[in-house]
Amino acid sequence: MMDKILRVVIDTNHIISAILSSRGASAKLIDWLVDEEDYFRLLLTESIWDEYCTVADWLIPDSRQVEMERILRTLQTHSEWIKPGLRINVCRDRSDNHFLECAVAGNAAYLVTKNIRHFPSKEYRNVKIVRIKKFLDELEKMKMARAKQKKINYL
Repeated sequence: MMDKILRVVIDTNHIISAILSSRGASAKLIDWLVDEEDYFRLLLTESIWDEYCTVADWLIPDSRQVEMERILRTLQTHSEWIKPGLRINVCRDRSDNHFLECAVAGNAAYLVTKNIRHFPSKEYRNVKIVRIKKFLDELEKMKMARAKQKKINYL
């Protein structure tokens, strides 16, 4: 049985939060991303990558530079790069449209953001737009289901 790997787009606010604090929910996303069980694949475009890097350069203090470099390197190596080839213009904050473009073009299951109100609805073209708690809960459910399946397979 091939385990499902979720395809996910993560808004910049969570990347910055993960860099600033290794204890918060956003940092847990990075842990899940690198988990050897492969729960989700981060989808990136050049414009999203540029935004991650630019905002990190503005906001991350010198004391967190090593962590910034580690996380950005991790994101780069654990991602699938998407070239959207489509234009979406439905977000209240127009700078968020490129996240939806990536999600739709990459057949993402989820777009994880702190700014749900910037997006048109809780779901857009089969992409669930969720807060981090809902996404982390989904990953936990997947982990439990996989553990249960492994237990059944060993019996």
